[in-house]
Amino acid sequence: MKHVMKIVLVVLIMLIGLRVDNARAQTSFFISSSEFHWTRGAVPPVILPRISRQFSENNFRQVQDSNQASMIIRVNCNSYFTGKTDYFYFAALDASLKVFDKRSGKQVYRNDLKRIKGGGTSIELADDKAYFNASQIIADTLTRFIYLYTTGKPAPSSNKPIDFEPLCDADREIPELNKERKNSYVLIISNDAYSPMQTARCFSDSMDFHSRDARVFREYAIRTLGIPSSNIQMITNAKSFEMRRELIKLASYSRGINGNADLIFYYAGYGLIDEKTMEPYILPVDIENDDPKFIIRITDIYKMLQEDASRRISILLEASFQFDALKPKPEKSKSVKINLRYPNVPANVFFIAASSPGQKAWSDYQAGHGLFTMALLEKLKESKGNASLKEMSDYIIQKVRATSVKMKLKEQVPQLLGGSSLTKDLTILKL
Repeated sequence: MKHVMKIVLVVLIMLIGLRVDNARAQTSFFISSSEFHWTRGAVPPVILPRISRQFSENNFRQVQDSNQASMIIRVNCNSYFTGKTDYFYFAALDASLKVFDKRSGKQVYRNDLKRIKGGGTSIELADDKAYFNASQIIADTLTRFIYLYTTGKPAPSSNKPIDFEPLCDADREIPELNKERKNSYVLIISNDAYSPMQTARCFSDSMDFHSRDARVFREYAIRTLGIPSSNIQMITNAKSFEMRRELIKLASYSRGINGNADLIFYYAGYGLIDEKTMEPYILPVDIENDDPKFIIRITDIYKMLQEDASRRISILLEASFQFDALKPKPEKSKSVKINLRYPNVPANVFFIAASSPGQKAWSDYQAGHGLFTMALLEKLKESKGNASLKEMSDYIIQKVRATSVKMKLKEQVPQLLGGSSLTKDLTILKL
């Protein structure tokens, strides 16, 4: 009897899924967009390709002729200049979204999105950033509505990362490890949807690749390091409370296996230096100032990851740690030079940052990665995940330093810190 009930349940689930898929398949969409860029007027569309790609990923049927469509989606966008500082330009974008159902003969959706922000070190970058941010927001907004309208159900959430376009050798043919490391847990945080003010403070343009770095690193964690996808948490554009919550949660996984967990924390985003304590900190997307209650210092990361005992903790930071570009720099005294360093790590921590405090962490625009993450992925691929921590860190430091000089940029030197219980075993231990 139980066996029969299971079969009936499976059939019902399949029928419900078929009904949802049919509802989407029977509805066809025609999408048009009008985009005006304040720096260049009318140029090839940015919003339309992003919406089309996301609709395809969700199996929505698109047509090229509006006469053949069941529904028509119209998107009108207009960006404009909103000011500048000594170092930075600011842009905003307004968008109007409309959905017309030809079957009922009426407009079924209207949404006006105002002042989507963008910023950059040139007027073109500010404009491009506003359209880049808007493309994702608009695609997500329309996808959620269309899914609900055609199926009667909210769009399902998925932990699967957005597919990335391979731009370099490290993105292709990622090595696969056959065994599973069930006692290893990973937290990946990528922050790139910063406000123009945050971006200006960090003296960064719109050409960082934080989310892309994180997505590709996640694939290496699963395939090459052998960590089950269920043991990996990936968060994009995390707020301060989310980052703290997830760091503490990561530590808690060790509790159920008597402290025998290996923890990995990978962060790609902005960082700054606290001008009072001279300590580096990572920057959540919702913090505009250096309020000590909300910023996350390096020592805070140590403390939260030590909430429960773990066998080993690896911290990988794809970030620059520089002084606030919108404030006068501290005087170059001896005390500043001495204190400008990363805090010493706990005994069981392996720590490597993309650059030394005060340096810029650069990106390779053709490869679509930060130099630090690029070197990390290259070593993981070349060694098939078998490189020791010392081999990996030596390669990253040498490669990043040489590449920054070759690209005629200010020197970037990654920095390694190893806890006292790990130092002698760095030639044996692996990530």
